[in-house]
Amino acid sequence: MSGGMRPATVTILASLRRQLKGQGIRVSQLADALSVAEPTVWRWLRGEGLTLDRLDEICVIAGIDLRNLVEKTDDGLQQSFTLSQERVLATDRRLALVFFSVLNGAQRDGIAQSFGLSPELLDTHLKRLDRLGLVDLPSRGRIRAKTSRAVRWRRGGPLAVAFEKTVKPLFMSMDFGAADARYVSDMVAMTETGRERILALFDALREDVHLIAEQEAVVQQDARDWSGVLMMVRPLDIGEVTQEWNASANRRGPRLSDSP
Repeated sequence: MSGGMRPATVTILASLRRQLKGQGIRVSQLADALSVAEPTVWRWLRGEGLTLDRLDEICVIAGIDLRNLVEKTDDGLQQSFTLSQERVLATDRRLALVFFSVLNGAQRDGIAQSFGLSPELLDTHLKRLDRLGLVDLPSRGRIRAKTSRAVRWRRGGPLAVAFEKTVKPLFMSMDFGAADARYVSDMVAMTETGRERILALFDALREDVHLIAEQEAVVQQDARDWSGVLMMVRPLDIGEVTQEWNASANRRGPRLSDSP
């Protein structure tokens, strides 16, 4: 279970992580019980290198019936984009915006108003998304996405590349001092195991982010704006942080305290 995972597999793993969290079972406990390293378990819980035997072992340790796990998660929604879907969305930004609007519960009037699309052009985009298998376009009633709210795309794939070119600059150019900017940053020393754990927390938090948005949509909460959420963790080159003052010190020359 790795790489381009089947939608059902992604859903099962998400449900498994929720149940482990609900029971308070730590990755360290699973690692000890399975006689493997913690980073290995973190990767398994994301579907990387996970075998059916290992999945069954985890379920036994946690007291989870795998059959019930499958039944509870079989909602019929696509959990990750196909490669062809990614390619189309990555090359047509307007089409992608229409899809993600539908994914967040928007309907024709709201989409047209948000992006200034004529009814004819919007209808063309919706029909194209229907042919791609991404939306259900009934003749009457609500338009619905055929994917989960937290649908995933490939690391390094077409949508990831498109994000780098278009969406990422929007995040990086934001005014972090603005009154409406909400962010948390930190700098800590940790191992690759720690970063794997944080990445797993991001997966769970992303599900919660979409749950909050869905709840607000259900109660028709007013003043809902499109909001950007970016979560990341990476090794930090301290040399980049200290480069400026080291260069400044070199320009000033040696201090008296540096003399022999």
